[in-house]
Amino acid sequence: MALIDFDDLPTATADVLRRRARGAGLGPAEYVRRELISRARTRVPDDAVVDFVEQQGCLPGPVIDTDAVAVIHSYDMPFDVLDRFARRASATGMPVGEYVRGQLIAMARRSTVDDAMGEFEEAMRADPSLDMDMNEIAASIRYARGL
Repeated sequence: MALIDFDDLPTATADVLRRRARGAGLGPAEYVRRELISRARTRVPDDAVVDFVEQQGCLPGPVIDTDAVAVIHSYDMPFDVLDRFARRASATGMPVGEYVRGQLIAMARRSTVDDAMGEFEEAMRADPSLDMDMNEIAASIRYARGL
């Protein structure tokens, strides 16, 4: 599963990641690399579990599955990122590759205003006869999200 094959991700997840990559002007692989690095360097709730287990002196070694090896080699992750994901995966009892895959799915589920706007833009490209006021759509999305 080199590059965490998008075909192995849920369709909605792959679509969101591709759309975000296009919006960022990056290829999907580079976008995923950038997001994984950012995610690893941001404190998340799993870090509290890591801290607790380490304080107890019982953090088991990580399970390095074939997906983890693909992540390591394909995305050229910095050591601190690999270490953080390995510790989080270990503390939560998951293989590293499965943990990283779960992180990608979770990131895609946290949609943004830009994600919603991207979906409308794709719909308009697919059907040029659609007459939508993008400013009104953006205002409605922000209103619905309380922004």
